[in-house]
Amino acid sequence: MENNCVSYPVVEKYKESGQRQVFRIIHPEFGECIMKKGKCLSKSSLERIKREVSILKEIDSAYFPKNYQANYFGSGEFIIFEEHIKSKTLSELKEEYLGDVEKVFILFKNIIDGLEIIWNKKIIHRDLKPDNILILSDGRPVIIDLGIARMLEEKSLTLTIQQNGPCTPVYASPEQISNKKNSIDVRSDFYSLAIIVAELILGQHPFSTKVVGEGMSTFENLLNNRYKLEYEDIIISDKVKLLIDKLLKKEPYQRIRTVKQLREKINEILC
Repeated sequence: MENNCVSYPVVEKYKESGQRQVFRIIHPEFGECIMKKGKCLSKSSLERIKREVSILKEIDSAYFPKNYQANYFGSGEFIIFEEHIKSKTLSELKEEYLGDVEKVFILFKNIIDGLEIIWNKKIIHRDLKPDNILILSDGRPVIIDLGIARMLEEKSLTLTIQQNGPCTPVYASPEQISNKKNSIDVRSDFYSLAIIVAELILGQHPFSTKVVGEGMSTFENLLNNRYKLEYEDIIISDKVKLLIDKLLKKEPYQRIRTVKQLREKINEILC
């Protein structure tokens, strides 16, 4: 891999994930940035990475990191340079949102504003979770990891015979888990966002055995659509509960259908 021999001052090395390594480096042209490098073991994995790069290059938005450069090699190896976002993940900041419905819904609204940019391009994120939402010092979100995003007008990279589609199971919609590709649309991302919103308010995943009080695991409860919107002394209001319940319907057609309708419901709660 020809570019592998180029070394850059490493500021920080992040946890490895599979065949991918991520570093914060000092680049002679881009300055302090993120370098991702690794090797894909399948053509579809490499195509997902290329899609993410393609999406980020099209987007000029503060809600997404900028892509500076991407190099691909015949062996399936790659090196990508991206903007470094000075932030913390939403996972790291969960306690700051505990029980604060207004703060959670302001964040929810901002995330919707960011995601609408890719939704308008008929791109579904498909992996929304607290680890994939960065929070800047002023509270604004930056959305990362578009690697398994689905472009609705392009050919799917997931084999129909696979039991599960690409996702993080405990934040995924039922249609993603069952790999019903034709049912995946903006409402699939709505479902994931509803889980995140409930988790921030309650301080616990709404499908977790701790909250539900039954089931073998969070994932089993999700498969059986078992969740609760109250935990210990935190009780979600009827108006908020009604919205979350609507977004967590098992069938996509039962959920809120459009971004406009969702934004209206969020504004009603924030009024």
